[in-house]
Amino acid sequence: MPMSIVVFSIVLFLAPVIVCVMNNNLYSGRLRSVPISAISAVLVYLFILGSVTFIELKLDAEMTAFDLNGDGVFSGNEITPEQAMHRVIADTGRTFAPITGAVFSIFYFLGVWLLLVIIKLLVKMKN
Repeated sequence: MPMSIVVFSIVLFLAPVIVCVMNNNLYSGRLRSVPISAISAVLVYLFILGSVTFIELKLDAEMTAFDLNGDGVFSGNEITPEQAMHRVIADTGRTFAPITGAVFSIFYFLGVWLLLVIIKLLVKMKN
């Protein structure tokens, strides 16, 4: 779990940096704060949805490993306590990830936009 927090933190901090670098290289700095923030927020949202999809596929693969005869149904000696079926079906976090990811992305957008505006004002005051 700590590794996923580290990866998520890296994505949070690198998304606007990558978008700003791409803006300077591809668009000669034409994109302003709002588009940069919006693109960053979309990238973070896609990362959240991709992470949830990866977890779903991983859990499905773990559950499939318990299906010894490959018929798609757990029966007889295939049912073990290690199946952890509750892990697969009782996680509402994965179910609501598109909604919570969208709400998080809105706040992320606002934070990145505010940070870019503050940086722009500080640069103007310095010059």
